[in-house]
Amino acid sequence: MRYNYLHGMALVYLSFGIVVGVAFSLIMPLVIPVPAELQRLFTIASISAGVLLGVLNFCLFFAFVRRCITHFQSVLTAVRAGDLSARASFRSSGMIGRMTRDLNRTIAHLEKTRNDVRTDDLTRLPNRVALQQVFRDHTFLPTSRYALYFLDVDQFKIINDTYGHLTGDRVLRCVADALQHTIENEQTAYRLSGDEFIVLGPVPSHDLSNEEWAERLHNRIDQTCAVSIDTFTVRVSVGRYDFCPRETDFLTVLAQADDTMYQAKQQRSPSVFT
Repeated sequence: MRYNYLHGMALVYLSFGIVVGVAFSLIMPLVIPVPAELQRLFTIASISAGVLLGVLNFCLFFAFVRRCITHFQSVLTAVRAGDLSARASFRSSGMIGRMTRDLNRTIAHLEKTRNDVRTDDLTRLPNRVALQQVFRDHTFLPTSRYALYFLDVDQFKIINDTYGHLTGDRVLRCVADALQHTIENEQTAYRLSGDEFIVLGPVPSHDLSNEEWAERLHNRIDQTCAVSIDTFTVRVSVGRYDFCPRETDFLTVLAQADDTMYQAKQQRSPSVFT
């Protein structure tokens, strides 16, 4: 709120108080006689009381407006910082209620838009934008080392050309679902692009060997795809790169994991290289 606007409102409230005081000093003697020698004192007292009433009303108005503005500013500050779960919490009708509802609807729309931008439509996994945001914002857990798995569906072009793109889409959804059931709690699966997937998370204390992790993933893929795909076996090539989050960047980590994945693709599946 502008400073001169507050000055204007203060003047309005003071003027209102003076008008009320003058009106009271003129009307009251018609109801209760006031001695002539006290008329001037009564008029001054009435106007002073009106001014005090105006000041009190302005102070209440200022406190209310300041509370509203502070609350809305805190919500907008959180939104600017990236917290789109922030909401205004005023439970009111009238203008404040409409402002609260409009603000919350706008933030909810922004949150949905951001989630849509960061989510792959086909698999409903986070996409490359979401993965890049993790590296850009350094939203890593306080651990010394992370592991990034780079996965590529074997012979995916042949699957599309032979069985059609709808079957290819089912393969991608099956792989995504299998990943969701294979990863650890602190790991996240992403669809990078096409038939490429990423798994990112801290290296667990009970870290599986590369062969064990790949075998567990393929067992889950077999279970997941058995219902919808029974004419061929889905396999993926997996590359892994371990890194310290603050010592490298997204493209470097991705390139390293990509290189190890292509080494795996040249070998008999399933295989994992680090």
